[in-house]
Amino acid sequence: MKKKIILFASVLSIFSVGYLFAEKEVNTIPTWSKLLEPIGNTDNKQHYKKDSKKRFKSSQLIVKFKERAGSSVKDYAVNSFNGKVLNDLDESGISQVELREGQTVEEAVAEYSNHPDIEFVQPNYVYHASVSPNDTQYGQLWGLNNTGQTIATATYGVASSNPGTSGSDMKMENAWAVSTDCSNMIVAIVDSGVNYNHTELSSNMWSSGACVSDKGVSLGACANGWDYADNDSNPMDLNGHGTHVAGTIGARGNNASGTTGICWTSKIMAVRVLDQLGSGDTATIIKGINFAVKNGAKVLNLSLGGPDYDNAMRTAMVNAGKKYDALFVVAAGNESNDLRSENSYPCEYPDANILCVAALDQKFQLASFSNFDTSKKTVDIGAPGTNIVSSWAGAENTYTLSFASWTKSNFGGTAWTSPTCPPLILMLSSSCSTVFAGSSTSGYQSNSYSIAYAPITISSTADAVTARMNLLLDTESGYDGINMYASKSSSAGTIFTTPYHVGSLSGETNGSLISNFELAAPDCANSSTCSFGFEFVSDSSINRAGVAITSFSFITLDTGITNQYNTINGTSMATPHVTGLATLLRSFNPRFTYSDTIKAIIAGGTTASSLQNITKYGKAANGEGAMKNLEAPTDLTVDVP
Repeated sequence: MKKKIILFASVLSIFSVGYLFAEKEVNTIPTWSKLLEPIGNTDNKQHYKKDSKKRFKSSQLIVKFKERAGSSVKDYAVNSFNGKVLNDLDESGISQVELREGQTVEEAVAEYSNHPDIEFVQPNYVYHASVSPNDTQYGQLWGLNNTGQTIATATYGVASSNPGTSGSDMKMENAWAVSTDCSNMIVAIVDSGVNYNHTELSSNMWSSGACVSDKGVSLGACANGWDYADNDSNPMDLNGHGTHVAGTIGARGNNASGTTGICWTSKIMAVRVLDQLGSGDTATIIKGINFAVKNGAKVLNLSLGGPDYDNAMRTAMVNAGKKYDALFVVAAGNESNDLRSENSYPCEYPDANILCVAALDQKFQLASFSNFDTSKKTVDIGAPGTNIVSSWAGAENTYTLSFASWTKSNFGGTAWTSPTCPPLILMLSSSCSTVFAGSSTSGYQSNSYSIAYAPITISSTADAVTARMNLLLDTESGYDGINMYASKSSSAGTIFTTPYHVGSLSGETNGSLISNFELAAPDCANSSTCSFGFEFVSDSSINRAGVAITSFSFITLDTGITNQYNTINGTSMATPHVTGLATLLRSFNPRFTYSDTIKAIIAGGTTASSLQNITKYGKAANGEGAMKNLEAPTDLTVDVP
């Protein structure tokens, strides 16, 4: 049985919260040449140019000696490698060491790590002044640098002209002073795909000349990722959600255009497991996870979830951690629930390689929609999740069907009508009052069969077409209801055939409106026309109030327009902030395990009053703080070629 998967986002003009259904281990430190290069000597002062790719000093190490190692022990150990102790940095045994002439940092790490008096050794990392990118929309990215600014396209908390609290952000400018580059680490977006042609993402997409399938079978060359929703090699995003997530993680930074991601350069792997409407199932997601880790992804973003415990998915995630050292960053969910008593998975899986993220608003308060956990067991950390501006999958247009557009044919019983009572545009019931009451047993006749359909001209370049409607439904569940069809044909004889069936509804809502109900219309893609048809069927027994359509429109998405952005809210938007930070950390130090990465993120987090007693650690993600926790792991081993 398929499980319902929910994208954790509320999308401006597209979605509203609650209606989305849904290997090779790197064992060496990268080699850099001389860190600082003099470019002149005037007024008896050295002037230097800074190369942001030079991450540590090429002739020094930081060495942590074991407890109670005195100066003589330190000198003896370092002299055995023809090095020199420059400074004892603190009482714990950390020292600054000069390497012997001609020795590389890689060689030194390998040698010093094996000495019995040394606890750990690491490069002498270099930090610079805060870095601010020149991207044109950077000023709108409050989560990276909160100045108390008003977000121009805000949809959450817009009552105040100054909705944010200055300084309540991830301190990314100080983190970027250390590194902006994530190209040493593949990050997988397990989502609705990515528009890999987007101007902010195209240069940061992953590719491989020799990738494998989820089962490890050779696929030859792969570009951008893989599509398990449609079982092909094209992970194009027809929803928008995955592209937005990807932009927060890895939109090209400092290119004088658009937004910037946590990672200015990156290797984004698009793994499409959710369809046009944002729905996926256990089997599809497991295949996507396996593809990602077998092709080298060490950090995976899962901004999705559902209310049911899924042992198969959990097992796949745990195995990915054990076998491939994979870290999963997942969303807490958007139901405003306390997960002490409610459920949201995979957030609630207790496994060590899963980091669950709640959403914060511009004042660093828990967003009103975000799930939380007063048991302090499952939700780990908070991150910016409201009014998040990021890349979008393409240009969207809305086409509305009018009151008079529908052609109706009745073949027995109650017929579809276009009633005069507002706000209905189409109804199958005996009266407006009956269908709105939602409790009548005489709204339509037994053995009814009636159709209504309408064509509309749409963009011929649309890659995805979605029908959206608001409706009331009160029918005998499982026996009476509506079938829905969508086709590029305008002929009733063609529309109402099996290939164009897109959905069915049966049951009762007791007078409650179903808002923004959506159905994909794949036959209408890349066509200038699209027709939608309703088919009502009832049997010979009990009948109820009927059906009323209060609004209807087509939403088109053109992925060929590659410079689009959107502002949305959700724990889906908080999650990639942490995913990007995890990728930055692991790229900076490729020997960081998932455990090291989580520890650095948690240890470096900002204590947030709004997260106390409702998250595991009471902290918000902090890029600068995480970068200060870049000590090499104590079980470090190094292979030097």
